[in-house]
Amino acid sequence: MVGCGSHGGHDSREDSGVDLRVLRLIAARLQAAGIPYMVTGSLALAVWAVPRMTRDIDVVVEVGPADAQRLTALFADDCVVDEDAVREAIARRGMFNVIHAEWIVKADFIVRKDAAYRKVELDRRRWLEVAGTAIAFVSPEDSHSELQRRDVRQLVESVEDLDWGYLHTWAGELGVRDALERIEGS
Repeated sequence: MVGCGSHGGHDSREDSGVDLRVLRLIAARLQAAGIPYMVTGSLALAVWAVPRMTRDIDVVVEVGPADAQRLTALFADDCVVDEDAVREAIARRGMFNVIHAEWIVKADFIVRKDAAYRKVELDRRRWLEVAGTAIAFVSPEDSHSELQRRDVRQLVESVEDLDWGYLHTWAGELGVRDALERIEGS
């Protein structure tokens, strides 16, 4: 396990911008390393609809076994990251954590699955500028699995240019067409 950074008694929640700083740090480092990624979860919802409280940052990454050491090194200077956990997550297409040592903000890194939908989902990510940093977010059409039904309704109400054809195609493929039709009809 690698861990650095000064704790210095700093309460990470005293500064409401620490989550944003960590998000920008993650995005900049992954982009510089050429690792495809996208932010998902409640932070993505905050971009597309009504924000809600979050406890961590969810990031999907497209990596292979050869990337474990490089990925660990990207965050080793100021974060806690376990290279063995990274290797295991990559091998099983699972998840590992990176925790900023000073600001105590956790990021869940989710290794992209090989299913056709997951490849398309990553390809469809949208780049937005957040506090001067270009950050990739899951598209609003793909913001579904980790969001509650209410959150999906908020997305539908908030995003005017949803690609309904795309949504219907994948809803059928994923077996959730009835749920999409209920949301579309409400």
